[in-house]
Amino acid sequence: MFFQKKMILIRKVIIYIIFFVGITTSLFSQNVEKTKERVGKLSSQEFYGRGYVKDGVNKAADYIKKELETTGVKSFGNSYYQPFEYNINTFPSKMEVKIDGKILEPGIDYMIGPETPSINAKYGFFFPDSLLINNIEGFTEYVKSNDVSKKMLVLDYALINNIDIKWFYIYYMMSNPHSFGGIIELIPDELMYSVRTNQQKYPVVKIKREIFPENAKEISVKVNSKFIKNFQTKNIIAYIEGESDEFIVFSAHYDHLGTMGKDVYIPGAQDNASGTAMLLDLADYYSKNKPRYSIAFMFFSGEEAGLLGSLYYVGNPLFELSKIKAVVNLDLVGTGDDGITIVNGELEEYKNIRELFNEINTENGYFTEIKARGEAANSDHYPFHKSGIPAVFIYTMGGKTYYHHPKDTLETLTFTGYNQLFGLLIKFVERYE
Repeated sequence: MFFQKKMILIRKVIIYIIFFVGITTSLFSQNVEKTKERVGKLSSQEFYGRGYVKDGVNKAADYIKKELETTGVKSFGNSYYQPFEYNINTFPSKMEVKIDGKILEPGIDYMIGPETPSINAKYGFFFPDSLLINNIEGFTEYVKSNDVSKKMLVLDYALINNIDIKWFYIYYMMSNPHSFGGIIELIPDELMYSVRTNQQKYPVVKIKREIFPENAKEISVKVNSKFIKNFQTKNIIAYIEGESDEFIVFSAHYDHLGTMGKDVYIPGAQDNASGTAMLLDLADYYSKNKPRYSIAFMFFSGEEAGLLGSLYYVGNPLFELSKIKAVVNLDLVGTGDDGITIVNGELEEYKNIRELFNEINTENGYFTEIKARGEAANSDHYPFHKSGIPAVFIYTMGGKTYYHHPKDTLETLTFTGYNQLFGLLIKFVERYE
């Protein structure tokens, strides 16, 4: 009889543990499939890479707003939107690059530099060898003595010895825009696209090193750029009231790079549809589970153009910045195979944040590694950090992703660490002082 009672008790304990684990798991991973759906939507061609051509970024903003309205979170004032503006250089029309008459494939063989103006011209090449390209004095003297204004300067980054020399050439062209016809950058790795708020006087073409012919004679570049002054965009700000009027802020940028000509758009699934979707998931969660602190959700535009949305917000806050206990910025969070990195986590003044994340992770076995990095101005945490507000930037590690590339699609993301990161964030909010 005693043995039977003991077995019944053991069964009850096992059932309770299974039930509790099931509840906990569902609590922290309730919307992973919804998150994938949102990432797919945000990175689809419907939003044209969430950039400036065809107003993709503002169409994405409308989608995010509707998701927030469905969730039922509050806005500061009458709107979720915080409008602002900035200049931007765009490429809305078909472009063409040919080497010795052969047409190159945009987005695969080449990318156009983001500050390139409208151009329709042919150039020869000035291709410094490994000795000259690393001899700054020799290069400068050569250019003074020779007319190279009708040639493109070919920079083979595989031949350049260090980053300082690479920056020398970039600044040289900025200071001497008429010395060469333009720049060709031979890229040994994946091509990357970007956006800029200004337009320069010469073209830049980034070409895959492996497809550039050794005996190339001529390049033809046809680009129609459109410089937009005072492009109208907006941050999207929402919140949920907690037991305290102090805030934990979750942030993510929802803008991306948009299109390069008529044929190429950069989907931005990892960067940063993944972070945007996780913020929406967190809003879903906290709309059903009242938090200890109030939670603000900040979706920033203009990050890719220079952290412009977060800079604008810090200068024009919708509530007192002194009420922010901490900012957790989520950018590039669609993998997690090899753990996560916390930018600013290495700083001494953030020791309490670093130790709390590590403590929670150890207790729950979420990640095999949490890596801490030092200060970096590489995402929207930075303007808060420089304003004296504790702010970290978390990104996932591992998997094969394509940064600023047309292959940055939903299909490339593993979401291996999604549930773990979600749980880590929930517990962080519960325990942070």
